Amino acid sequence: MRELAQLLLPAIRWDPAAGFAPALPAVMRGIAAGVGGFVIEGGTRDAVTELTSTIRKSSGDAPITAIAPATLSSQVWRARSLSVPPAAAIASLRDALVVRRVARAVAREARLAGCNAILAPPCNVPRTPRTDAFGTLAADVAAACAEWIDAAQAEGVLCFASAFPGAGAVTEALTGIPTVRESEDGLYASDLVPFRAAIDAGVAGIMIAEASYAALDASGTPASLSRPILGRLLRTQLGYEGLAVADASLLATRWGHRVRAADLVAAGIDIVLRPINLDVELRALIDALDDRTLDGERVHEAATRRRLRAEMAGAPTPELDAERIDDTWLEEVAERTITVVRGRNVRVTLPVEVAVVASRADQAAAAAAGFANGISDAGEDAASVRRVSSASADTRSPLVVVVDPPAGFSTSAQEVAALCAAARQLGRESVVVWCGHPATSPDTSGASLTIACWSPSTPMLRATGRWLLRRV
Repeated sequence: MRELAQLLLPAIRWDPAAGFAPALPAVMRGIAAGVGGFVIEGGTRDAVTELTSTIRKSSGDAPITAIAPATLSSQVWRARSLSVPPAAAIASLRDALVVRRVARAVAREARLAGCNAILAPPCNVPRTPRTDAFGTLAADVAAACAEWIDAAQAEGVLCFASAFPGAGAVTEALTGIPTVRESEDGLYASDLVPFRAAIDAGVAGIMIAEASYAALDASGTPASLSRPILGRLLRTQLGYEGLAVADASLLATRWGHRVRAADLVAAGIDIVLRPINLDVELRALIDALDDRTLDGERVHEAATRRRLRAEMAGAPTPELDAERIDDTWLEEVAERTITVVRGRNVRVTLPVEVAVVASRADQAAAAAAGFANGISDAGEDAASVRRVSSASADTRSPLVVVVDPPAGFSTSAQEVAALCAAARQLGRESVVVWCGHPATSPDTSGASLTIACWSPSTPMLRATGRWLLRRV
């Protein structure tokens, strides 16, 4: 039974009001059952550190404690968020050493909190520019992924790369299993290239996509349940010997119903992340083993792979001096990624008026606060930043319009144009800050300057505030 349990990594979710306390009884039951580790979702660094310490002390086997890089740069993680730019922003600098050093910084931050695996890097080759991918060219993505994996795993943190055999053509629909109709030649020439590089770099785990691939499995079976994709392609043709990983929660969301861990393991998955119900999945795994729909050798093979990879992790916790160096350097990198989309230099002086175009009020408030903190970082008073609904005649400085890209931008584009026009009528210039990929920036011809900060995250908006005062 313990070998079966080792194949499951349940989620531990942070409660903003109660922390991890409500989850602790389930965590202890999971440890008693012998689960292979946990996926930590949210939380502060201090709380995660305490949680991972409890897990390590209570577990008999080496547990995998995985975390997403986005958690490490969230507002609640620590007093000053880890300033990690999106993958596309990092790649835009076209410097392999930057990719490696960012990966090292993320890995060190994870280790400092007691985590030994990260759900990164993305190996997808999107058909159109996206901020969560290293680029739209397979060779560029492959090079960046290989550097990231090599650097992060050298710090003692396992990488789980995603999403095999390539999610670049997967639609953004939240429900339903999407079908990728790319030809087999097209997949080999593009989507699979970064995964070959990841395998060559020794990646510990590969996340399997929640999509079906018509050219690779004509049955329409999702990749995480497809024996041809997991067996013939991943294991035989690509020669991968690491962990094949599936996210049961994401798969259930896509498909609209629970997917049994037993079926995933039987198909060739080694680790099942975020099972919906641990007790139910364990019982189903035992039943599948008893009725021989799940082979005992397949279970042993998967459990052995998990143990061997878990034993690769666990390098010493970095010293705090290294943390401070990483923080300073990451903030400099974030500023370097700020991209001029169009327009000319304008001088931003204090006080600064900021109008935020966002789909929700809380997003607008967070964006304005992040920008104001960047002004403070640059040595000025954050109180000199005033959030406004339109330009006023009280100041001569250019109006700063921060745009958090909503799902549909057409209405917001009109709002941006109106804000810029109102500023122009008062004899003021305007600066549009596009919180997305530069290539997806809409027409902002009414602005004197348009820049892209790649993301509406607090670290990138802080970098924008510093950049506007220091560099424009």
